[in-house]
Amino acid sequence: MGLRSYIKNTAKANTNVKGWISWDAVKGNAKIVNGFVEGLKAPTNAAPPVQLDFNDTMKKYGWTEADVQHRMKMSFFVAVVCAVLSLVAFGWVFHMLIKGFFLSALASLALSALMLAYGFREHFLYFQLKQRRLNCTVKEWFSGFSAVFKR
Repeated sequence: MGLRSYIKNTAKANTNVKGWISWDAVKGNAKIVNGFVEGLKAPTNAAPPVQLDFNDTMKKYGWTEADVQHRMKMSFFVAVVCAVLSLVAFGWVFHMLIKGFFLSALASLALSALMLAYGFREHFLYFQLKQRRLNCTVKEWFSGFSAVFKR
């Protein structure tokens, strides 16, 4: 009887599969990932977006024409600075690849992509202010951006 209960208790204590794989941590991480995925999904009962006129938005935020012009200058300046820094970071990627620092090159590539994304955001805002309308699409931005080079 003693040997049998010893084997039973030892086998039970040493076969804790939930403990081996840290089931509570896996379950918690799954809930976090599920929360991220739910946040990415579009809400099903979302109200239709309100279409605001540019002048109404200017009145809402209390902007004057000088404020709009200043914001346009600053957005264009930030977009240009981000594009230049992105090109510098992209050149640094090649330098790191030549030196054999592959992870540093990957980090520089990520920095370059982030700077391009930030520059795009600022230039897109500049484009909307220049067009004096809101809710422009990327297709409209690209056609307006490519029209500059066709001249």
